[in-house]
Amino acid sequence: PYNTFGIDVRASKFIKIQTIEDLKKILRKTYAEELFILGGGSNMLLTGDIHKTVLQIDLKGKEVLEVKDDYAIIKAHAGENWHEFVMHCVEQGYGGLENMALIPGNVGTAPVQNIGAYGVELKDHFYSCTAVHRTTLEQKTFSREACRFGYRDSVFKNELKDQYVITAVIFRLDKTNHTLHTGYGAIQEVLAEKQINN
Repeated sequence: PYNTFGIDVRASKFIKIQTIEDLKKILRKTYAEELFILGGGSNMLLTGDIHKTVLQIDLKGKEVLEVKDDYAIIKAHAGENWHEFVMHCVEQGYGGLENMALIPGNVGTAPVQNIGAYGVELKDHFYSCTAVHRTTLEQKTFSREACRFGYRDSVFKNELKDQYVITAVIFRLDKTNHTLHTGYGAIQEVLAEKQINN
């Protein structure tokens, strides 16, 4: 049930991580190369049993860190479902992520690939993320610049691959004067067909 393709595979050991202390405890006693870090189970195809300890990152929580007249700083923990987080932001009137609704997966894995859809990428509203080093257990904050985002790319897929576990992501979202990105593909055409002009 933990992979979106629903492939019937097993893990040698499966641990659901719900606190950073739990994460550190497991990292402290398990060699990093013996771990398989799992987010929402999307963007992967499992072709056989996993002969490692699977750590499913299930850290939950959302909080508003700062609100100004025109923007808000929002923190989401890594185990939050991405689509549900986007919908939460829309319902609260915080704009910027709406084009990325329905992308499968969790918040914590979103920066790894710099997810995007319909002309908008995560990096456009990314503020920072926090992560725990898999061997030193050091907690570190990565700025947007430090993540070196590219098209479906980041430092976590390259120089820092398999070195950190992202625990939370912080976004800077519009509170007023939302800029809607409706110029991609057939979006305008579909809006016109449905007679949506506001």
